[in-house]
Amino acid sequence: MSADIRVLVAEDDPAARRLLTAAIPQLPGLTLCGAAKDGLECLELIDQLRPDVVLLDLVMPGLDGLGVLEALRRRRGGPVVVVTSQVSHQGVVKCALSLGASYYLVKPVNCQALPELLQFLCLAPLKRTALELLEEMGASGMGVEAAARAAAVLCQDPSALLKEAYAPTIFDQHTSYASVEKNIRAMVDKLHTNPTPAYLALMDGLPPQRPSNLVFLRRLAAALDRSCG
Repeated sequence: MSADIRVLVAEDDPAARRLLTAAIPQLPGLTLCGAAKDGLECLELIDQLRPDVVLLDLVMPGLDGLGVLEALRRRRGGPVVVVTSQVSHQGVVKCALSLGASYYLVKPVNCQALPELLQFLCLAPLKRTALELLEEMGASGMGVEAAARAAAVLCQDPSALLKEAYAPTIFDQHTSYASVEKNIRAMVDKLHTNPTPAYLALMDGLPPQRPSNLVFLRRLAAALDRSCG
């Protein structure tokens, strides 16, 4: 995955589409990869461009936003979908979320809030998958959550440094780099001392010595990329 989050806009209203397509390239960490005028074009562009995120209007000609969500639900993987709509009825909101939308924004969209929101939403499914992989390995302790977050960051940006991979945990738990490093190291120690088949598969066999946190997390990030790709 690239460092920037690649965003596809699906919006039939020309003014709203121009606003989003002009704003997104100016926002940190976001890249505009395309714009669709209706639901059918949206699905075509998802196949062609493989965006990380779709900003999806609900009321569109041809195929509406709920129809797009229905189609995406039948596929493996796919982008994070954030609904952007003037419709605020709770029944519609619940329907969109039940069909797989990750978030629902009522228009007008606060574009300045998008980078932080999309960064969080893109990390969330990766983190969940990382937790599942760690659970398969029998991981335990305080380092599990931190390792899952760090692997998600490294999956999004393979060139990220450990301090960047640890940043979400440091910020969320009001802790330090050294504490995160220690907790993950303790977790990896346990995995290496009592290796499970899942751990051996991740490391291509038992390494002669405990892998560093960076080596382990990069392996976990690569497994994430294969799982979610």
